[in-house]
Amino acid sequence: MTLDAQTFRALVGEAALSPSVHNTQPTRWRLMPDGRVQVLEDESRRLPVGDPEGRDLNVSHGSAVEGFCLAAGRRGLRVDVGHDGVSIAELTIRPGEVSDPLAAHLTQRRTYRGKFEGGADAQAALARLERSEDLIVVQTPEPIAELARLYDEASLRWFRNAPYRAELVSWMRLSRRHPSWSLDGLNAEAMEMSGIEAAGAGVVLRPGVFETLDRIGLSGALVAEAAVVRSASAIALLHRPANEAPFDTGRRFHRAWLGFTQAGLSAAPMAVLADDVEARERVSADFDIGGDRRLITAFRLGVAPVRDLPPKPRLGLDALIV
Repeated sequence: MTLDAQTFRALVGEAALSPSVHNTQPTRWRLMPDGRVQVLEDESRRLPVGDPEGRDLNVSHGSAVEGFCLAAGRRGLRVDVGHDGVSIAELTIRPGEVSDPLAAHLTQRRTYRGKFEGGADAQAALARLERSEDLIVVQTPEPIAELARLYDEASLRWFRNAPYRAELVSWMRLSRRHPSWSLDGLNAEAMEMSGIEAAGAGVVLRPGVFETLDRIGLSGALVAEAAVVRSASAIALLHRPANEAPFDTGRRFHRAWLGFTQAGLSAAPMAVLADDVEARERVSADFDIGGDRRLITAFRLGVAPVRDLPPKPRLGLDALIV
């Protein structure tokens, strides 16, 4: 079928709400004359230090395509995802899809990086969470505390890598004066940082400053998040077949996160537990994730405080449609 430009823009607008690594939003969209949609990549959005093999990049593409498919289903459209060997994916749209229940949560999903509220609401939400064989939900305090400790250890190892730290900081928006504050990356508001904390992070993470603080034993405390992690009502470990294509993993990653939203939970990924080899091996051993599986990420889950939410930092449609 021929997809009209207005519907196409609406679908891209909802797909753009999908999660991506560091909120880099690397996926681009092109409507072809015959109604097919090409999914393309903005190569300037790659992370050569933190993601040299492009695994997280392709997970991000898969996540965006899943968002597009869910948005299309809400409009009675079916999307067949193919690969032409040139673009990231080629989408063929036709009528006849029944809306997926997760589609209603595309616009509601949010990352929450602050301390969670506990209590009956969180336990009720966890009881509503649909369980699956690729999701281990850890709810007892002791293993959550151990995962918090592993997370801080792994984070510190990565922060000690100066090129990685510089790349991460390049995607952090620590001041509202940053031209990309409302467009992409990780802004201070989304990271639950006060103005003072954001200014402090800008100083602490500078080359030379971080190394000096590390030599006198202060860096660990400055980047630690264990207290926030321990406030979670649960930690969910997403693991997938070791040989699964990252694009396909990204589709499942997005659906898992929407499942948390559907249950009434807020979530924040703890990607370093999967990215750091030492941490990944330890988590896999502790939770019996076999060698034929790969830990994709961990999510801390809970109920976020009620608050007014600003719009998600997102690029405009004119930047995403090429």
